[in-house]
Amino acid sequence: MKRIKWTPQRLAILKFLDGNKDHPSVEDIYEALSKDFPTMSVATVYNVLEFLKNTGRIKEIYVDPQKRRFDPDTTTHHHAICINCKRVYDIYQDIEIPTLNQYLPDFKIIDTHIQLHVLCPACKSKTDIKLDEKEYQCTICGSIRTAKHKPHKCFSCGSKGSMQEINLTNNN
Repeated sequence: MKRIKWTPQRLAILKFLDGNKDHPSVEDIYEALSKDFPTMSVATVYNVLEFLKNTGRIKEIYVDPQKRRFDPDTTTHHHAICINCKRVYDIYQDIEIPTLNQYLPDFKIIDTHIQLHVLCPACKSKTDIKLDEKEYQCTICGSIRTAKHKPHKCFSCGSKGSMQEINLTNNN
């Protein structure tokens, strides 16, 4: 088994994950800890998470195609993902799918994980939600556009490659 030297940065990552219910990404962890550890790199966070995953201390969950997300709770549970704010909620109900073997007769099912795509209570109460659309802002002129896919150029100033995804939803 690969040994790891428990540096202050690595211990901080472990402490950040302990009891964390937000299912953070590499970027989330780096952003939260980089103020206290300015010499820590994204690669350090990635490598520590890989080590923790490979040793069974955390699970990688595949709920967000944009980011690798991690769950320090390795017990069997399912997830509900808000399609608007992307927050992930744990579901600790045992949900059996008794006929699954019928559809995969030659397979040995090792694990099951159910994902529900939902609108959370905060997002459900909003009336201006445009599902599957994101907000993009031009880094040149500042204009904002809502679209399903990243625009190749700004519709206001015509700058190519200047559109950046933004999140106008406040998660307070």
